[in-house]
Amino acid sequence: MSFKICMIGCGGFARQCHGPAQRHYAATRTDVQLAGCCDVDEDRARDFSGTFGFGHHYTDVRGMLDSEEPDAVVVAVPPRATCHAAMLVLQRGFTVLLEKPPGLSPSELEQMLGAAMEGGAQAQVAFNRRYMPVMLRAKAILDGQFQPGSIGRIDYEMIRFDRWDADFSTTAIHALDAVLFLSGSPFVSAEVHVQFQRRQDREAASFVVEAECASGTKVLLNIQPVSGRNAESATIHSVGQSLEVRIPVSPESSEGGSLRHWRGDRLAAFHSDSQGDAVDWLGVSGETEAFLDAARSGATLTPGLQDCRQQVALMEAMRLRRSGLIHFPS
Repeated sequence: MSFKICMIGCGGFARQCHGPAQRHYAATRTDVQLAGCCDVDEDRARDFSGTFGFGHHYTDVRGMLDSEEPDAVVVAVPPRATCHAAMLVLQRGFTVLLEKPPGLSPSELEQMLGAAMEGGAQAQVAFNRRYMPVMLRAKAILDGQFQPGSIGRIDYEMIRFDRWDADFSTTAIHALDAVLFLSGSPFVSAEVHVQFQRRQDREAASFVVEAECASGTKVLLNIQPVSGRNAESATIHSVGQSLEVRIPVSPESSEGGSLRHWRGDRLAAFHSDSQGDAVDWLGVSGETEAFLDAARSGATLTPGLQDCRQQVALMEAMRLRRSGLIHFPS
């Protein structure tokens, strides 16, 4: 019996990343079927189907789910449509990989958790930085060579050029999740500072977030959407050790990430992702494989919706452009 995959949303990121990753996964496993893809724009759905080898294309999510009865579904729709699309899938009990953010608010996140419970379904949130090769190397060093609870400081920068988005928080949530992944510890508190930049009739908000983890790690996030370049990085410090990680930014990135591990004022390790392509560097290939392998075996998906409450609470503060201190329950 075939393992059937369906795709909801056939836009730009799906074409650049999800489609190629799914096509590769299916090509290397004889029992996997790319069953159906769906988009409100039929031409886009038809083209996606033909490009990546899906058996059928649809414009109605319910119709596709009824016809295909998939084993796994990937949802990559605009953030305002994510909650509705995900609930349609979860209520019917289908396993889902959900593009970030997992809802626009804590309320939407709780609605999706309710739908998952109603349908007895699992969901994984597509925080692809957790599956980037350079981030996995960084995490392995942190877990294997840094003493537990010894990380004193994490500085994380997300710098973008000309992103005058009305709501940049749905991208910034990646930085929030990446810090939680690297620290291995939840936040106990976080203070959001909002600053406004203006150019003619445009306005953008940048953010600085100062946070403390349960482990004692102090975090500083600097999020600048209308700066002079595109860049993303993390620097982690412990006693006698520092880790510097350069993170690939987009599917248009010309190269992957890099990592430097400093110990005792000497370079202990260096790594640069010079092979592969953006789908690999950005972690979408690894994320897709991990999701589908877990869906096939019945393993627990990670990160799940229940793991995203802190990220969504802070994202909402950014979306509302609201400065202030947030305390998280232990």
